[in-house]
Amino acid sequence: MSFKKIALIFFQLLFALTTCMESHEEKLAEKIQKPKPQRPNIVFLLSDDQPLRAMSHLDPWFHTPNMDKLASEGIEFKNAFVESSVCCVSRASFMTGQFNSRHGIQSFDDPLSHEQLEQSFPVLLRKSGYRTALLGKYGIGHTRSKAPKELCLPADYFDLWYGFQQGPSYSQMVDGKKRYLTSVMEEKAIRFMKETPGDQPFLLYMCLPEPHGQGGKGGPWNYRDPDFHLAAPLAPPLKPETMTPGAYNRLPEAIQGSKNVSVLGKDYKTGLGSYADYMTIVRDYTARTDLSIGRMRDALKKMGRDQNTVIIFVSDNGSMWGAHGIQGKWNMYEESIRVPAMIYDPRLPEPVKGSREQMALNIDFTATVMDLAGLAVPESMQGQSLLPILRDPKAEGRKEWYYHHDVFSRAKGLPLPKCEGVRSERWKYIHYKETDPVQEELFDLKEDPREQNNLTGNPEYAAILLNLRSRCDELRKELK
Repeated sequence: MSFKKIALIFFQLLFALTTCMESHEEKLAEKIQKPKPQRPNIVFLLSDDQPLRAMSHLDPWFHTPNMDKLASEGIEFKNAFVESSVCCVSRASFMTGQFNSRHGIQSFDDPLSHEQLEQSFPVLLRKSGYRTALLGKYGIGHTRSKAPKELCLPADYFDLWYGFQQGPSYSQMVDGKKRYLTSVMEEKAIRFMKETPGDQPFLLYMCLPEPHGQGGKGGPWNYRDPDFHLAAPLAPPLKPETMTPGAYNRLPEAIQGSKNVSVLGKDYKTGLGSYADYMTIVRDYTARTDLSIGRMRDALKKMGRDQNTVIIFVSDNGSMWGAHGIQGKWNMYEESIRVPAMIYDPRLPEPVKGSREQMALNIDFTATVMDLAGLAVPESMQGQSLLPILRDPKAEGRKEWYYHHDVFSRAKGLPLPKCEGVRSERWKYIHYKETDPVQEELFDLKEDPREQNNLTGNPEYAAILLNLRSRCDELRKELK
């Protein structure tokens, strides 16, 4: 081979090598310079004891323009539920993403352990780089039981903490001045969001105290926001269709003999007066929660972070408010377990926005937060991310789920009704624990949405009853 040919081959190889190196360097530089998609900020707003009906687009007697707007601009879940209708249990389920049969919180006094807190969704997001804040009623564990304060009020697990145990007063002393609790929370929340660096995502877990409350000198309803004035309703509230003696008389003894006391023909036993008086207070406090939603959205827009912030709004449980002739919660009736729930994600395309009929549980919102943050949902969590349903209205949702309420309360007097059951898209089975003979209820929710016709004694439904009993046993064992 001649010298010229060798030289030509050498220069060709050198050119190819140089081109390859330049191409590799360009791709590497492009990879380095190309920013990663920014993870969304997450504002998680949790109201207290708010049943599904307490929104003005469902019941115009209420005043909730910001909830209505969030629902219309985002995605509203019409069939959202809690797997135990009591605040301490439900809040533990939100934190851990677990059914209460797994996380084990069955008392107002018991806190989550250090190990459980380390696997809670706010802590996992913080470990991944999120700046985190918890404001308001934390409500899992109480120092009166001599449980460690750092577990009942786990401030060290958050970048900002302004949390309280069960039943915080709406009146707080701040710098020697009497302030409304939610107003203080709002100010701290807005400051937290402003102070978070623009290149760092944040999680704001804001546990609003309203509309929960009870009367009496020591109850949370001992103070109103002096700067919030809601016009009085033009008419009294509509009473639930089932607020009748007949509906109450059909209740099982396990409910009639519990803290779900009757409200028929007499004032509420909380000292708040008539049904209309009670509901007017509830309306006022629900409207105050609604104001917080508007203020958080306005603040995000002013600071230019609204286009990359997901807002979740849901309640920790419902409340009977006279349905079936009773007050309280704690049971498995729809008014107690069904809650308002919506997710606003500004990044979603307009065609997928709207309402969803698929069932969603409180623990599913936990899994959704993990998914939104780009984190794998740990095996310890039992929720199902709702992102597929957010993106596709026809995506599969839950077909059934297990309800379990076995809570111990220090409060004297009537007990909380212990029960378990299965809620499917059409059927509901309830088993009242520690009853002899066993008390059960079976409802066809399609034909009987008000749950007035207990089918357990009807031989035509014996096969369905047997199947749901069996399914209840199976789920209890599977979900531990």
